[in-house]
This record gives sequence, C-alpha cells and structure tokens, in this order.
Amino acid sequence: MDETERAGLLEKLGTVQQNQKYVIRSNKLGLDYTAWVQDDTGTNSKCYVMTIHDIGCSHSVFTEFVSQPEMRALKQRIVWVHVDLPGQEDDATPLTIEKYPSLDDIASELINIVDHLNIPQTVIFGEGAGANIASRFAIEYPSRVHGLVLVHPTGTTAGFMEMMKDKLNNWKLIHKGMNPDAEAYLIWHRFGRVCYLGYGDSQLLEANIREFSEKLYQKRTAKNLALFMDAFLNRTNLVDKLDKLTVDCLVAVGKKSSVINTTEKFYERLRESRNNPQKMVNSPLLIADNVGDVLGEAPDVLAKSMQFFLQGIGLCMY
Repeated sequence: MDETERAGLLEKLGTVQQNQKYVIRSNKLGLDYTAWVQDDTGTNSKCYVMTIHDIGCSHSVFTEFVSQPEMRALKQRIVWVHVDLPGQEDDATPLTIEKYPSLDDIASELINIVDHLNIPQTVIFGEGAGANIASRFAIEYPSRVHGLVLVHPTGTTAGFMEMMKDKLNNWKLIHKGMNPDAEAYLIWHRFGRVCYLGYGDSQLLEANIREFSEKLYQKRTAKNLALFMDAFLNRTNLVDKLDKLTVDCLVAVGKKSSVINTTEKFYERLRESRNNPQKMVNSPLLIADNVGDVLGEAPDVLAKSMQFFLQGIGLCMY
C-alpha cells in the first residue's frame, strides 16, 4: 500500500468512528487527563485496551495504529481507551504548573480513568514514556491489569549524555518554543533516525517523520511538552522493581530504535525477575527488523503479535 492509498484509507476509517471524549480530573495532581473511547465491538462482551503515548505524541498515534488495515480484526473485538496525559493533548492550553508530576504519580492517577469508565480490568498498551508509565501502573494495581503491551520500554534512569541533551532541549522549548534542535531530538527518539542522513528508500518512513514533525509545531504545546520531557528525564529506576510486575507482557522494539539496547535490558531483567521459564511463556520479546518506529513502520508485525499475545492470556479468543 503506497502513501496515497494509506492516507485515503485512514481518512475513510477515521470518519466512520467518532471517539467519545472524557475529561477526567485528578484531584491529587490538580490536572486533567483526557480519555477517548473507541468502541466498534457492538457487543456486551468487552475486552479493554488502554493506550498511553510517548513524549512528543498524543493519543492520535494509537488511533492511527488501530485504524491500520492489519488491525481490523482486533479493532472490532476491543474497546480502546486512548489517553492523553495532562497537557499533552492536541492544541492544549499551557499548563500553569512549573514542574510536571513524577512518572509514578502520573501512573498512579490513571486509576481515575479506569474507575470513571467502570473498567474492571484492562490491557495497557504503552509506547516509550507511556510504556514506563504503564509498567508502574501495573505494579501498583495488578488486579486491574490483564496484561501489558510495551513498545520501546525504558527501565533505567537517564544517562549523563541523555540528561544534558534533554535539559538543553527543555530550556529551548520553554524559552523559544518548538525549534529545530528539539525537533531533531524527538525525531531521533521516536524513529531512531537523524533526518539529514535521509530515509533510504522508505517513502512510508519519510511520510511518518514529516507528519510527526508537522504535529510538533502545529499541535504540541511547547511548555507542556518540555515539562513532560523533564519528568521522563528524571524518571526513577524501574528495572529493579520488575520482580513486582506480575502480569504478562508483550515487549516490542524496532531493530533500528534509539532505545533497542535499553529495551533488551528491560526484557532481560524481566526474565531474570521471574526466575522460571514457564512464567515467560506469555511474555515474548518482539524485535521488528529494519524499523525504528514499530507502530508506524511495522503495524502488521505488531498487530499479529498482539493478537497472539491477547489470545495467550485468554482474551479475544473468538
């Protein structure tokens, strides 16, 4: 499917389903989460998947993924709850806070969404920073989580070079707004590529990066993004808590991802924490060849792996 056909299909599918919007307040944080419920099931037998986005993104990255042709079967079996973290929704009003909540606090307050929507249990599907947040929620509320789909999870604290680069980009975002340096860093973070090196022969990758770049300037609120990036930069160590993560996990990463080494380390520590091979039967590691952005470049591979994973934990069997 070429870029024109893909764009046409996504536009067509997007007009069919109008997602229901909920703005849910966290009294503890004094901030609003936005949840978009996408329900094409038409049945009373509900399987829920809650999605949590990465830095530089909003929930739209998941609505686009779910609308891919390869996801049609799962789309019709699942109620999708797409979350915009506070201040990260499209065209968000600048936050009045000076410091974003910690990833632990952001994760903990997701319980308000689950309770508000009367969801007994859900699979949580997170990417990047969202995968880190999803893991923290599952550790705190294991009885509310069926399983985790973690794309590009990072479980370690930020290294020195990452910290210095992020601090510079955050300063520029706050004082200058979106700028080429912050844009280049976020593109590298998401796609594992440096733009000036080109895209090879991948028209899809070029189109995805162009769309992402446009949204950084047109849809993201620079101050809010800088605050979220700072919270991710100051994340606490997660890999040492993985022995408390009891639910099954599908871990996915692109071979060309900027975080492939840290994702492999995350999975290795997860496997070590369970110290029993049988406990990892339904917790596979997917490495997608020749891509950096699994959702955007290899939706077919991830969709198939998700289908097998969900069936393995007893969901979407029909």
